[in-house]
Amino acid sequence: MAEVLGVVASGISVASLAIQILDNINRVTNFYASIKEAPTDIQRVLLELQLLSSIVSGIQIVFEKRSLPENNEATTRKSLDLVRHDIKKLSDLTLTLERKLNSEKRTVRTWARVQTVLSEKKIAVLRDHLDRAKGTLQLLQ
Repeated sequence: MAEVLGVVASGISVASLAIQILDNINRVTNFYASIKEAPTDIQRVLLELQLLSSIVSGIQIVFEKRSLPENNEATTRKSLDLVRHDIKKLSDLTLTLERKLNSEKRTVRTWARVQTVLSEKKIAVLRDHLDRAKGTLQLLQ
């Protein structure tokens, strides 16, 4: 009985992680999609985030059906934790830029555009992290 409860609880925690990741991916995707004439790199990030969202959704469905072997569960949870951490960083960066871009002050909006360009390096690093995490998640499926 205790084993069954443990399996159910760990499945719920994986599903919860997946939901958090999907929420942050949607927030980031909506922001970057709203940028008119987004640079090619940002458009690429959007496509990769959409792919990552599909992978995480697939993992969530597998866990809800409890059709993943128990030995993969810990690895999946660790991989999802990595993805959540990187998506959270990207989401925080996005929220900061979004607030500034929506400011009523013209100078703040102008500075936000500059910061968006300067943030491309951070975005590239996060994208590399996400690529690796995405590869790991795909291997787990």
